[in-house]
Amino acid sequence: MAVAQKDSKPDDRRSTVYRYVAERAGRLYEGKLEDRAGAVADLARLRSGATREIGSDPAVWRAAFTGYPEVADDTTFPSHAEFAVYVSLSLYAYHQQGQSSSMHTEGPSFGTALRKLAYVGTETTPKESVVRRFNALVTADTFDETRSHLRSLVGQLRAEGIPLDYGRLADDLERLHSPWRNGVQLRWSRDFSRTPRTEGPSSDADE
Repeated sequence: MAVAQKDSKPDDRRSTVYRYVAERAGRLYEGKLEDRAGAVADLARLRSGATREIGSDPAVWRAAFTGYPEVADDTTFPSHAEFAVYVSLSLYAYHQQGQSSSMHTEGPSFGTALRKLAYVGTETTPKESVVRRFNALVTADTFDETRSHLRSLVGQLRAEGIPLDYGRLADDLERLHSPWRNGVQLRWSRDFSRTPRTEGPSSDADE
């Protein structure tokens, strides 16, 4: 009988945080395509929140949490889930800026997206600059450091038009506040370190 590892948590890709962030990102993108003033304004507010202290601007908070499901009171502010939602959506808005296609897509983890970034323009050796920044991310000691490294790397993903699954990122960020923190960093490292498949259109099947 298989024994579950104590340092890992089942991958619940349909958690409340996952569903909310994925749906909110999708609505914002649709609103951007249709040039709806509310969605365009919310994306701008969220982008500005990518470098601000969480909760410092009520307008950014509203843009992030419009339609967020009611939860039991939490004495911590922001709660772990709120931290994950706010950071993920502000990074999504930053990532989406100037892009015609959606930078949120179901599937690719943050590590997988960065692996693609590392191999842009190269076939065999990942770019040292991306490897160095990734190593700084997975060894960050504080959430402020993690957030700063995430924003820097998302800026590089935006420059290459490489999307990722922001619902999965939100799940991961919530878990960074839990006993499964090391599991998140290990999963990012595992996905980042895999050798890209090149045999054809099905090469992304493992993502």
